[in-house]
Parts: sequence; C-alpha cells; structure tokens
Amino acid sequence: MITGFWSYNTETNKFESSQSEPFSLFPTIVEPKKKIVYCRQCHRWEYIVHFQNNLLTTQCGKMYKGPFVLENSLVDYSYFIQKKQEVYSVVIKSQIATKINRRNVETNYIIDMGRKILYRDGQAIFENEDLQKGLSREVTDAFLEEMGAAYKARYGMVPTVSSSLRGFNLIIGYMLCPFNVNFFKIAQHWGLNPYDKAFSSLSSGDTPTAENEMFESLHIRPTKQIRKMYQKFPQAVVCYAAVQDLGFTDVNILQRSAGSHVYAFFKHYMISFAGGEVSYPLQFALKTFVTDMLAISSQKTVWNSIERTVAFLTVDNIDESIVTDGINTYVQVHEHLTDREKKEVMREGFNVYTHDFLVRRGNELGEQMDVGNIPGAIREYNEHFDIEQSFLDLEYKAGENYAKQVNPQTKKEEYMKVEDDDRYCFYVARDSFTLKTIGSEMKNCVGWGYQKAVKARRATIVYAKYKGKYRICIEVSPQFTVRQSLGPCNQPLQGKDLEAYSEWCRDRRIQFVKAFGIHAAP
Repeated sequence: MITGFWSYNTETNKFESSQSEPFSLFPTIVEPKKKIVYCRQCHRWEYIVHFQNNLLTTQCGKMYKGPFVLENSLVDYSYFIQKKQEVYSVVIKSQIATKINRRNVETNYIIDMGRKILYRDGQAIFENEDLQKGLSREVTDAFLEEMGAAYKARYGMVPTVSSSLRGFNLIIGYMLCPFNVNFFKIAQHWGLNPYDKAFSSLSSGDTPTAENEMFESLHIRPTKQIRKMYQKFPQAVVCYAAVQDLGFTDVNILQRSAGSHVYAFFKHYMISFAGGEVSYPLQFALKTFVTDMLAISSQKTVWNSIERTVAFLTVDNIDESIVTDGINTYVQVHEHLTDREKKEVMREGFNVYTHDFLVRRGNELGEQMDVGNIPGAIREYNEHFDIEQSFLDLEYKAGENYAKQVNPQTKKEEYMKVEDDDRYCFYVARDSFTLKTIGSEMKNCVGWGYQKAVKARRATIVYAKYKGKYRICIEVSPQFTVRQSLGPCNQPLQGKDLEAYSEWCRDRRIQFVKAFGIHAAP
C-alpha cells in the first residue's frame, strides 16, 4: 500500500515504508566537482578519500552516510500519504541544508484523481516549473503501481510507462494520459495547460489507442521506426509534424528533422499544435519559401537550405532578427524574383547576405509602386487594419505622469504634467500609411514588408516615439509573442530605449525571456 509514512533509509539509500514519522535528517554537504565534503565535526571542507555503498570517508578520517547534497539544496526526508476515495493527500517534509544550519520545509499536495487536478497548498498547478518537485523513485513507482492496478481493472491491461521522469510530472502525465505519458511531456514543453481543451483535443489520453490518436491528429503514419524515434526523443514528433506541414514528404528528411537543434528552432518560435493544427509565427513565410523551392529543386536540397538557416540562429555574431526579417521579407518579394535569384537564396539560406538582397529588392519595388503610372492620380491608398481591442490595449505611455518642473509663471518647482513629447509613447500601427512612415523614419522594412501580414493579422506592429522621433519598433505575434524589438536601422535597444521597452513589457504584462538572443514572450 502506498498510504502511510515513507522515510529515507541511510543504509539502503532508498525511501521505504515506515511505521512512524522521522523527525529530522542530517544530509552531508558535498561539492562533487571538487571532490570535497563539509566535515560537520571538524567544521571545514575535507577531501573525499573513499566512497562506497552510500558511505563516505573524509581525509581527516571521519565517515558520513547519505543523502549527499549540494549546499543550500532542498532534500526530502519524509512523505505522509493518505487516500480518501479518489483523492490522495501528500505531505512532504524537506530540509534546506547549509554548512551552518538546517531549515525544515513542509509542502502539502492533493492529487484529485476524479477531477484529474493537482493542488499545492490549496492552489491548482500545471506549469512545468511547478511540477518539477520530485518524489523519490520508490514513492513514484508505488503511485504508478496503484494507478496501474486501477487501469487494469478498467481496461484489462496496465499502461506501460516509458519515461525517465519521476515525481509529480510523471504521475500527472500517467493520470491524464496513461497510454501516452510522453505526450504530456511534449505538452509541458510548449506550456500547454493539460486541463484545457487544447490539450485533450489531441488525445483522449485515457484509452489504449491514445498514442495512435495523437499520431493521427498530426497526420503522421506511426511506423515502427517513428515509434522508436518518439520513445527516444518525444519532442521529435513535433519537429516531424512541423516539417511535414512545410511540405516535405521524404521520410528520410522527416526523420532527420527530429534533432534537438530543429526542435529548439520551432520551440523558440512558440510552435503550437493544439487541436492537431501545427502553427508557428514563421509558418506562412517558411511554407511560401519551401513551396517555391520545391518547384525548382529537390526536397533534399531545400531541406539543406532550411538546416543552414536553423544553424545561423545559433551563431553568436549573427543578429537573429536578420534571419527572421529575411524570412518574412521573402514573402513580400518572392513573386518578383527570378528562378535564378530564388536558387541563390536557397543556396545561401537566410543569412546577412540574403537579408540585404531581399531588402534591396523590396525597396526597389516600393519605389516603383510610389511612382505611379497615371499623372495626377492618387499614388497610394491608405489601408486601415481591423485590429482587435486586445492588441490596441498594447498602447502605453512610459514614465511618470507628473514630475517636478519649473513653472514658467511662478518660477518655482512644482509637480506638473509631463508632456507626451517628453515620454516614450507606444502606439499600435493602424493603417498602411503609419507603417510606411515607421519604415521611412526608422529605415527598416516595416513600411512595405508588413502590410499584408498586419492585414491578415499574422503580425501587429507597435512603435514608440520620444521627443518627436521614432525610437522603438516591435513586432507582436497573434500569440502575443514579441518576435522583434529593435531601434532605428534595426539596431538593438539600449539605454533609455531599452528601459522604456522593459517598462512597456512589465505594464502590459508581457513576460519576456531571452532565447537565442531574441526577446520572446509566452
């Protein structure tokens, strides 16, 4: 039975069922890289001279048993598990160990099997970072064994668990998708909430055919080789589906796409496969590129070009915005490129050379469009975009509303309203004229390269002015991901510009992280 006390046994180096609650634990602090241990009796670091069967001997002759932990790390020493109907209560007692003292920590979890929800201290949790709290391998296995017995009574078979995980992450995966635990791992990588419809739509999770349902929803024929690939690297199925979505059909290429670098590329661009639909911010542009290239070359050659582009994103001296801007720019000019020019782009991949070439071609097209053919006719039509209110709410004025200033009439310092010209004011581009003005003032490709994307709502352009000048240009995806945030001439933000941008992110509640050097907001 899983219920009752579980405590750490220093002799066996395992957690075992116990009749009573252990009162404390004395973990031994070590630094494995330096091969040293903190001797509690000598009150100093000593070299480790011997280690065997969970027993360590120091240079000064003292002997210590496990557990062995790093300084300031959290180590569990007791679990108390109760069960009432379909609800498990888990009380974990831990200890934060330092050289000088130890502090006890208690955390309470509730696993509601009926509602399929995990609670921590009364709050429902599902994010990956919250689920990483580890249970011991022994307690995890006991949970899986008891849950597996219930599944056998229901389905006549015990779902196999092929995962190196342990703890709540694995238990929740087994609870939600017993026949496809690895799918839960994938969903967690993309930040999907496993309790909403977007998660369950790919797989019912609680049937023996759940894994097949996942492959079917992603339009993947699950051969024996693909299943092995999936078991070895679960995220491979995401790469496979995305590359297949681009238009590749060669099985060898699709399997080659299952590498960690391709996975990192799509993860960086917030790929989503909710409901079986594979989508990511660069999807439309990349599909356009691949479609054009497959018409004039082989799949192998086109895939090599994609791999070169993916590789560029990991090179430190190449600005990632150059790569992404080049991919998006290709869509705007591809109809005016010759086959020879397209092959040149494919041969190079999307790098600095390709970006500059496409921008020059775009500028030439923009100038031709501005000239017009009819004297006296309106040269340009201002197209207004139908932008959702949630994106219009991204407008913001950075800085204080009031500040101490000298009143010109009284000649005294007073709190006076700060004029917009002295603040960073963030606006949403609502029409094509505004885009052209931004492009002209900031010397970037927004003016002619993003009109179709904004109109189709594949992108939203937010810009900031300060002292009458255009200082910041931001591309926001439909998923509220900041794809690019740059200054004039596509320069990285710095100084006051960066401070204002950071304030805008905080106030608009856009949490950004740095991945491959680009700020991306989940």
